[in-house]
Amino acid sequence: LVDSREDISQAVNEGIVAVGGRKRPASEIIPHIGRPLAQIFHDLLPIELRARAGRATEIFREYFFEHCVETTGLCPGVSECLEALEAVSRAVATTKMTFMAERVVQEMGISHHFDLVQGSDGIPHKPDPTVLALVLERLGKEAGRAWIVGDTVYDIQAGKAVGMHTCAVTYGIGEVEDLERAAPDLLLDNLADLPGEIRVRPS
Repeated sequence: LVDSREDISQAVNEGIVAVGGRKRPASEIIPHIGRPLAQIFHDLLPIELRARAGRATEIFREYFFEHCVETTGLCPGVSECLEALEAVSRAVATTKMTFMAERVVQEMGISHHFDLVQGSDGIPHKPDPTVLALVLERLGKEAGRAWIVGDTVYDIQAGKAVGMHTCAVTYGIGEVEDLERAAPDLLLDNLADLPGEIRVRPS
């Protein structure tokens, strides 16, 4: 939905520096986005500072909540897609904490499009399908009649595990080759193409 790579990278660096580490270039941080924060800091902090990954995570959350949309913007085709699917139930299912995800969609002006924003608060992160199963349960929807759209292989793996149709987008975090290997039902360069594609496919 949004390109928040630079804002997330800045928040990660705030956490790293706060516990005594060196700032890392965004190019080293971005491939980790979408994984649990504890794992991100474990991998990016030097060995002698890994015990402080919990504190780095706290600093990340404090900073990101206040600075989550400084450079973040909607990805191409998002507005068009959400408007075209106005009659369809839509939800956000994310690795972020729910309060953080709610702030991002609100600041981006798209919160009115969603029936539910569900973060991974105290539940396993994708590719575990728990967050998707929770969304389906709360909206009263069947997995076989639902789609997940994501930009990482974790999204596609989670969708397949819970029985949803899967759509990968090429403009986000994931490498196209990795997404192709995950074998999603759809692979799109622009989210605006999604409504037309799913209308001609069985649900």
